[in-house]
Amino acid sequence: MEWTIGWWQVSVQRVYPTTTQLSQTYNRAADWWHQHLRLLGYSHAYRQLWRKLLNANILPSGKDNLTVCDCGIGTAAFSLAFAQTISATVHITGVDLSSKMLDRAHQQLSQANIRHQICQSDVNMLPFADNSFDAVISAHMLEHLPNPARGLQEIVRVLRPGAPLILVVTQSGLLGWSIGWHWGNRCFRQPELLAIVRDAGLTHLQFFSFPIGLARFTSFACVGFRRIDDAQREI
Repeated sequence: MEWTIGWWQVSVQRVYPTTTQLSQTYNRAADWWHQHLRLLGYSHAYRQLWRKLLNANILPSGKDNLTVCDCGIGTAAFSLAFAQTISATVHITGVDLSSKMLDRAHQQLSQANIRHQICQSDVNMLPFADNSFDAVISAHMLEHLPNPARGLQEIVRVLRPGAPLILVVTQSGLLGWSIGWHWGNRCFRQPELLAIVRDAGLTHLQFFSFPIGLARFTSFACVGFRRIDDAQREI
């Protein structure tokens, strides 16, 4: 944004946290984050969202031993809801910048007897081969990236052709902006996210609202699938 006042030109530019700042912020929050999500109703809302997606018949629920990457896993609330609702035999690979969040995720997934591995990494440089996962899930991670398009391209790279990406993001609005003021993240409107996700190589895009709770007013979900013909382009 830019204004001209008399002989002065004033501009304001959004600044996003660096990876180091983001890691430090969430390291400090790790000890209370999981309980925080429960108290605000997000853990329950995540389960309700997965049930909604399951009923829409768009998730790979019939396959045993699904391999799922959770980008920005935090304390694993989104992954736990997936395992409890979609597939108890899933293998979760959790990625996060915050080492303490990853420690909490490991603890939560171990207590729930969910097979998993954790990886401290930047989503812009995922340490996995192409076409590695049956699905990628991510809750409230994309809005922290200075360049969401770049992060999405890397996420799509590790998806198998035809596999889904399930994103939850903070939506624009008063509540979303208040969250962004505190945590330094952006907010998305559906048309903006649609353009970015489509450019990253996803198709059959659908948006879903949360059925209940605070999440209904702060967040929305987007589901898309990697194009099957991507595999042919890589040969």
